[in-house]
Amino acid sequence: MDIQLLRTVWLLRHGQESRDRPQPLGGYLSDLGRQQAELTAQRLAEVPFTRIVASTLHRATQTAQIVAARHPHIEIEYTEDLWECAPSAPPGQEIFFPNLTPEAASACRDRLDRAFDRYFRDDGQGMTLLVAHGNVIRYLLCRVLDMPIDAWARFDLFNCSLARVDWKTVLGRQVTGFNDVGHLPWEMQTYG
Repeated sequence: MDIQLLRTVWLLRHGQESRDRPQPLGGYLSDLGRQQAELTAQRLAEVPFTRIVASTLHRATQTAQIVAARHPHIEIEYTEDLWECAPSAPPGQEIFFPNLTPEAASACRDRLDRAFDRYFRDDGQGMTLLVAHGNVIRYLLCRVLDMPIDAWARFDLFNCSLARVDWKTVLGRQVTGFNDVGHLPWEMQTYG
């Protein structure tokens, strides 16, 4: 039986955020975050992306622009559907989400479900890169794996880590990479 790759979605968490200047659309990348994004761009330079989509929050747009500079034939698509949010307050972890209302969690899930429907259904796109945020990526991967809603909080992701979802003949949709930071030196691996 010949198994062939049909399409791929890569998920890239943004680089480290600078904490020195609060902004309405989130912080910008720190110096280290820009270095992380540059190394990630080098890693992804030869990947034949057909589409790059990014959250419109600053740290994600900056990361996407650094990576997209190696793919000048692609125009970045921006969307608020990939904005950072909390899709739930998992049991036992409510202390980490003191201001999360049921309405806000529901709105978050609705937005992320729209993104899932748009980027993880068979849309005919060959190789897509989504540049987003930790909670977003964790939730989308839970959807790929048909896991319970609250499972998203049991993963953690480094800044500029890569996840990968492949669609293959016979096997269907599979997570083939998660939290990959092999392109970053140990001292540049951060969570913030």
